[in-house]
Amino acid sequence: MIYLVEDDKSIRELVLATLEAADHNVKAFESGAALFAYGDFAKADLYLLDIMLPDMNGHKILEKLKKSTDAPVIFLTAKSEEIDKATGLHLGADDYITKPFSVLEFLARIKAVLRRYEKINAKILEFENLRIDSDSKTAFVAGQPVKLTYKEFELLTYLASNKNKVLSRDQILSSVWGFDYDEVTTRTVDIHIKTLRQKLGDVAENPQFIETVRGYGYKFIHEYLY
Repeated sequence: MIYLVEDDKSIRELVLATLEAADHNVKAFESGAALFAYGDFAKADLYLLDIMLPDMNGHKILEKLKKSTDAPVIFLTAKSEEIDKATGLHLGADDYITKPFSVLEFLARIKAVLRRYEKINAKILEFENLRIDSDSKTAFVAGQPVKLTYKEFELLTYLASNKNKVLSRDQILSSVWGFDYDEVTTRTVDIHIKTLRQKLGDVAENPQFIETVRGYGYKFIHEYLY
């Protein structure tokens, strides 16, 4: 199920028709207030949020949603300034689709985000001192739970799934964020790595989980349980 929040009736109807033609189930709302009045967040596999809304903007909706759901979020926006993307990324957005958009690109981006999300949910990774549990979106270090945001969990899972492989920032952006990136989003990778390390109790200078490969990217170095 996809939840769509878009105040422009013509765009809302176009998006609805496009998604339904591609066999997606969709529930549409004209405002953030309408979305939160409806609730039932557990049903949504994906949120499509317009940024410029009359009651609360998409960033505020995303902040509130993250308290109730780990489902991915894509922004639909006519704004393309870097500051808007940076704000959304830091809040945990998964993609941006700038209006007007082509139908093929629109559906491809939705498919990519859903595919990444399903992949995350389908895997449990176990290491010598680390367990990544897809059901709770939680990492367990020495048996103790570490609560992660959805994006931190996705980042950790991507790194752990590519153990001992050096991953560039561009590769991480493409696989975890999955949309066009620039200098701002490159810095976002470093910010998320720093926060993830803090939550895992990892130390950059003497890492047991994530090693920095200077001038290139990062490498997951922890040992598998089996």
